[in-house]
Amino acid sequence: MISMSRMRHAGVFWPVVSVLLLLVAACSSGDNGTSTVPVPATSQTPSPTDTVVDLFGPMSGELDLSYLPDDPTELMMASLEEPLDRVARKMAYSGDQTYIPVLLEYLRFQAQEEGIINMTSFLSRLKDNVPPEELMLFSQEQTEWKWWIEWLGNNPQVQPPDGYVGWKGQLYSILDPGLGAFLYDGVKTDIRIEEVVWGGVAKDGIPDLIDPPVIPASQADYLLPEDRVFGVSINGQHRAYPLRIMNRHEMANDVIAGVPFALAY
Repeated sequence: MISMSRMRHAGVFWPVVSVLLLLVAACSSGDNGTSTVPVPATSQTPSPTDTVVDLFGPMSGELDLSYLPDDPTELMMASLEEPLDRVARKMAYSGDQTYIPVLLEYLRFQAQEEGIINMTSFLSRLKDNVPPEELMLFSQEQTEWKWWIEWLGNNPQVQPPDGYVGWKGQLYSILDPGLGAFLYDGVKTDIRIEEVVWGGVAKDGIPDLIDPPVIPASQADYLLPEDRVFGVSINGQHRAYPLRIMNRHEMANDVIAGVPFALAY
């Protein structure tokens, strides 16, 4: 269950978290009102690995799809083992919109133009209920993954097949085995798993801050007057988290006045 206590940077984004995530960054003060800020880290944060994930090849021409399962869950799971061009085409021709969240995941990882166009065609066919025998037309903006994730967020009636969470965990495990631990059937969550997306790095690829050391604000001479900070106050104690520090870590776990909390930027 996503909680308000300590969180690790998982390499995935949870876009609409219903629990309270305090979006602040690092200054602290005690009851005497003396503000403090975190000390800059002395070591450089490792840069994310600069790689292009190309899990799937381009789509091929017309295919015999009769051997593929008709059950939505079974067909979804088959996409992890069978050629994607065949499974995706059968999903698109089924007219079943439950496949939209599945195909949307695969659109994210298409690196070649042919694959992007084919996957967009399949998604648009399902969205608009276009029968297989009709030509599929769609706008250029629909080739963008962002367009589809926003569309899905605005259409909560579109639900994935049963077993989607476990399937998504297996898919993300291809990117990084550690990501599969976050997505499994039965995981407790208050948000739509369809809107959970890969953050572009391996698990813990961007190290979070844990109990960062702080100094009085008067000693924070590394900050410029125009530097931005995020501030939080709990039970009369105050802390500011400079943007220049949060930019490198994106998440911090800290305690103010005995209250543990997670900060996400």
